[in-house]
Amino acid sequence: MKLPSSTRDAGHESLPPLRPWQSACLDQALATLSPRHPHFLCQATPGAGKMRLAAELAKALMERGDIDHVLYCGPTRAVVKAAIETLQTVLGRPMHGQLGAAGAGLTYHALPGRLDALKHLGQRHRVLLIWDESHHAAGHLGGEGPNQWGMALMGLERQMTYTLALSGTPWRTDGSCLPLLRYLEVADDPRESEATLPAYSAGSAKSGSAASTSQMLLPDFVYTLQDAIRDGVCRYPRIQLVDNRAIELTGFHPRTGRRETHRYASIPQLLRHPAIDYGSLVRLDAPMQRVLNLSRQQLTTLRQQDPDAAGLVVAADIDHAEAVAQQLEADGQDVCLVSSRDPLSHARLEGFREESTPWIVAVGMVAEGVDIPRLRVGCYLSHIRTEQHFRQVVGRIIRRRGEHDPDCHFYALNDTRLAQMARRLSDDLPQDLATVTVGSDKAVPLGGHGTAPPEGAPMKPTPPAPTAPPEGSPDDNASTGGEVSVAMDGSSAQGTVNVAPDVAFSASFFERLIALRLAP
Repeated sequence: MKLPSSTRDAGHESLPPLRPWQSACLDQALATLSPRHPHFLCQATPGAGKMRLAAELAKALMERGDIDHVLYCGPTRAVVKAAIETLQTVLGRPMHGQLGAAGAGLTYHALPGRLDALKHLGQRHRVLLIWDESHHAAGHLGGEGPNQWGMALMGLERQMTYTLALSGTPWRTDGSCLPLLRYLEVADDPRESEATLPAYSAGSAKSGSAASTSQMLLPDFVYTLQDAIRDGVCRYPRIQLVDNRAIELTGFHPRTGRRETHRYASIPQLLRHPAIDYGSLVRLDAPMQRVLNLSRQQLTTLRQQDPDAAGLVVAADIDHAEAVAQQLEADGQDVCLVSSRDPLSHARLEGFREESTPWIVAVGMVAEGVDIPRLRVGCYLSHIRTEQHFRQVVGRIIRRRGEHDPDCHFYALNDTRLAQMARRLSDDLPQDLATVTVGSDKAVPLGGHGTAPPEGAPMKPTPPAPTAPPEGSPDDNASTGGEVSVAMDGSSAQGTVNVAPDVAFSASFFERLIALRLAP
């Protein structure tokens, strides 16, 4: 069902017209959603405007009489608050969950505690469930069944009329599937890679099938970063990786006690040594200061033309974030520090959105789903090196505000894994990340409105990959070496301080621009 443009824009003239991709996705969702196909996945690059699309779909479904209410679920309070504001603006009704409301919004963390009441709502009324940043829910994890959020969604969706999943990175680092969504079987034989078959039905296996196969996620609508750059929706991300030509690693032999010095020509070479890891490298003064200096210089240049332009630093943990904020302040910068340790962080985040403070430093609160379009510089000092986390952080700085902000700038250390992730940004849904292992043993139904359509494939776990730890957690590869020291050589030598491990960087840092070639 395609609604005329006059109907779509009526009642909220203050909002800009829908973007072409939003209109196309809205038409496809209205034509697709039905009792036979109650689930819809919109995969759109971070910053494209997925929440506006979701609100317009809810409005259209209400106008054609398909639903009575809308329920929104998101990963954090900040994300939920922004979504509720968009829904209220588009629907013209409150979203506080009380009498007369169009619906309600809540975090995934709050969902299990309200599951019974929400199921009862779905039994009595027709409800659209919007689950944002859908990669947070696992359909099957580590052989022990879905995670808590996945279980809650699967228990709730049976009472929902329709579900809309939103994500710019619809895969899980642990290799498990996303609940309620469709997966297609892909042949393990490369010669048969073009062949696809419907996914298993819940609780059953194909007769004569192999013990395990692979299944690929099948989004209902895809809007890529390349599309968004071409359409002027997103900025072009210019990524700079910082490296050093002369690095010395000094320590003591564990048996002889003799002092040993190893020399390296790059950070990737240094990280091959078992005594040093990326999680500790981002905390060292010399590389951290260089990345911050480059970011600060770039932001200063941008603010000459765009006075409200801002920069985001994503730190490794709360203590690291505080050290970063202190360093920026020592350089004469105004900084907004937000962390889960501070009960006022949500208020600070809201204030930063509307103010002109140049810097915000965070660990996880701004890494995903937060919309602050004035962010144009990103500084990645997180110890997390998953592709999902990397893309989500890049997504914070790519949303355009007008015609005069065509690009943004992203700085990180020249780690091999980060370089690979940067080059893969143009690969919208990497096959290796969107594929899960499926088998007939230990099958777990994934919902599916009673008879379980293809969205309910039984999943077999794959060996877990490293996942993003909670705020303040140490790097899972952190070194446990002994007491050592670090020093800067050259004219800028600052003496020696006790840290771990013992690394000396030359003063000659340099940058490598990753040629992403995203735009056609």
